[in-house]
Amino acid sequence: MSELSPSPSRNGETSNHIKYNVSFSSTSKLAVPSIANPTLPTGEPTTAINLENAGPSESSFILEEDDHHLQVVSTSRHSVASDSSYPGSGGQDSEYEEEDGNNVNSSHIEEEALQNMLSDLIRSNRSYVNVRDNSLPLRELSFLDLNIFPNTHEAKNELEFYEKHIQIQKDNDEPAFHQKLKHFFILSTAGKPIFSMHGSDDLIMGYMGIITTIVCTFEESMKEDFKSIMVGDKTKIVVLNKSPLLLVAISQISYELMSSNTDSTSSNKEDKESDSDDILLINQLNTLYKYLLAILSKPTIEKNFHNRMNYDLRKVLTPLDFQNLEALCMKLTYGLPLLNQGESISDTESFDFFIGELMDSSIQSVKVTNTTRMKLNNILLSCKRLKLRDDDSALNRSSETASLIFNRTTKEAEKYLGDDLLFSFLLASSNKILNYMKPKNHSLSNEDMKLLFSMISAAEYQNRGGSFDEDLWIPLCLPNFNPNGFLYVFVKKISLSSYLQSSTVDQYLTIVLVSSNKNTFFQMRELSRFIINKIVKREQFLTTLTDELTGSTKLSILNDIKVPAIKHFIYKLKETNQFIMNDMVHFNNDRSMNTLLQLVYFYSILHNSRATRIKSKLKSTYNQQQGSNFVNPINTYKIDNKKLTYVKWQGAGSIVTGFMLSDNSFEFYCLSNEEIDSKELISSSLKIIRWCEKYRKRLFLGGGVVF
Repeated sequence: MSELSPSPSRNGETSNHIKYNVSFSSTSKLAVPSIANPTLPTGEPTTAINLENAGPSESSFILEEDDHHLQVVSTSRHSVASDSSYPGSGGQDSEYEEEDGNNVNSSHIEEEALQNMLSDLIRSNRSYVNVRDNSLPLRELSFLDLNIFPNTHEAKNELEFYEKHIQIQKDNDEPAFHQKLKHFFILSTAGKPIFSMHGSDDLIMGYMGIITTIVCTFEESMKEDFKSIMVGDKTKIVVLNKSPLLLVAISQISYELMSSNTDSTSSNKEDKESDSDDILLINQLNTLYKYLLAILSKPTIEKNFHNRMNYDLRKVLTPLDFQNLEALCMKLTYGLPLLNQGESISDTESFDFFIGELMDSSIQSVKVTNTTRMKLNNILLSCKRLKLRDDDSALNRSSETASLIFNRTTKEAEKYLGDDLLFSFLLASSNKILNYMKPKNHSLSNEDMKLLFSMISAAEYQNRGGSFDEDLWIPLCLPNFNPNGFLYVFVKKISLSSYLQSSTVDQYLTIVLVSSNKNTFFQMRELSRFIINKIVKREQFLTTLTDELTGSTKLSILNDIKVPAIKHFIYKLKETNQFIMNDMVHFNNDRSMNTLLQLVYFYSILHNSRATRIKSKLKSTYNQQQGSNFVNPINTYKIDNKKLTYVKWQGAGSIVTGFMLSDNSFEFYCLSNEEIDSKELISSSLKIIRWCEKYRKRLFLGGGVVF
């Protein structure tokens, strides 16, 4: 780790972008590629092309410079994927969306136009990039081959690098502390340490003083908050001031030093650039801050520090809280879980969390038929209509012990059992959301839901090995919903397979009931028993649900969509801010740390390489070829929000192609680790997109059911 001393101001420069080998001159309308370095470093992208506002042209295009490593193409007539390609929602019982003949014909036109355009772009760069020797056999790629982390040459293998530079280490070894690639610190504005990702309390004490001094000096001299600073050109320090707390991130990771090309609502250009530069690390710090709010609430934190500025917040944090913060740090940075010595990755929950954060706090839903989801919705809705009666034993059929709740007076028994139930969820394996019920006038933000699911995962991890009969009752402040008060979360996990005689695969379902009343544990428990009884009492429905959940956790491009060239994809529906992706095992045939870190890097580059929006007016111009006169006049039309990104990484014996396509309705990302031409890439991508559109109701939860 670099020294924590300030360096000269960046002056708004963005020199920390990933540098591609293909660069473009701005001296002509058709920029001519030039070689920055004829010898390509292993793992760096050898081709990086961005298309925005792209529609069909007759193999003609104009390149316009957008920034120093992204190129934008504006062309004519048709949009890439117009809104008309999304059929109406249809009836509630429809299992998938239908396509009419006009949409099919339009899709063929768009596909051919995209193929021609991408082919022309790749062809224009082919003589300028180092093309892989096809005589070399493809070999398995290692994350050490990529330009992700510094000092990869020092490690003999992936495990050694992980233990030396990534794994959380809480001791007094200062040299080992400085070798870590990522650090998080939480401290009070008085300099009192609260949490650090690495290092013991004694080791980090001096750094807390340095950080506090830098922040206070900057605020006193410049009269504004200190936000970020670059130390050299490979280390960034970002500070989030949430007085009385300071949260600090220090990163040497390439994909975190890139500017995130997200749209900003700020009208100030300097603010936009600053937000774009630091937004990724700021979002990570906000997630850690919201965790503290979730377990303590904002009034509690402010009250403690108001009474004493040097208050030690560690007094009210438990060992589980510190473990949860460490787990969040690993998820946010690497998409990795906390691993004990010799432990392997058993599930992809941490990777799912990382992708959700990368996709602007998107939620991953579960693929089930619309009929199954509707039946589960009706079960959740029926919880709000349940009345307590002395002679009603239906709620207790799944329990051998009668509940004390039924021993009520007649007046009390007329109350609804779910009066205090605010939100309810059904979660599948890895806490992917299956169903969601909410009140008419309230909803939970995706940030709150992700925080809630993370807390549930942490509690279940702590309770691993325990009995399924154990119920969890968690007081939790959801900051976006209400930072000043607590809600109370009941969690019940069941094994669906245990209710089936013939099932050989364990499939779990988690019931989450959120109450506004801290004294409603027994009521929530009865509601969970009612839900379980409704699900398991019909064997046919239970079998169908179990089979569908088993299939959804192993979504296969090869078997379900039949697109063998694409190894991994992500499809995000912008309307609901939800995404779906296939099983990561198909990328490298495993779920190893190596595969996971590669996917984290590739998708980070694809996501952050999106160009800024361009709106072209109708005009006539010319396509200029190198060494020739002006030819082929082109009409350029105004087309909103169409983007395409193509990136290729290739080294000795390895090749990976990344592709992104988006419009107002969706974002699509995919990866292939084999040779693939532009025609097959476009055809395969559009096939997956149409499959996602067709089965939209199966793939996405939507806004949930409302009572």
